[in-house]
Amino acid sequence: MEENKELSKSIQQFYELLKRCPDNAEAAYDFVAYLRSLLKIQSKVPLPANEIMTLLKKYKPHVFYTLKRMAKKNLMLNILTGVPANVDAAEERLKKLANS
Repeated sequence: MEENKELSKSIQQFYELLKRCPDNAEAAYDFVAYLRSLLKIQSKVPLPANEIMTLLKKYKPHVFYTLKRMAKKNLMLNILTGVPANVDAAEERLKKLANS
């Protein structure tokens, strides 16, 4: 149950970043730091990295494409920015995980 709290808190942090950060290249560094912390979470359920990136692409396209450019020199970002997903399904899964 503790892992669900950590994952839920991390998802809430993501939504706070979406609200707080502007959609520009400088904000990409805040999202990189967030993604690193997300990937450190030990969870029995698959981490919602794909869903996070899908929503980031929709709501912060400049940040996403900055991460895409950074991905040329960063394997983690290369993997995360290369997997497309359905926006509605991504939002649904994040809400479900955040409330569990």
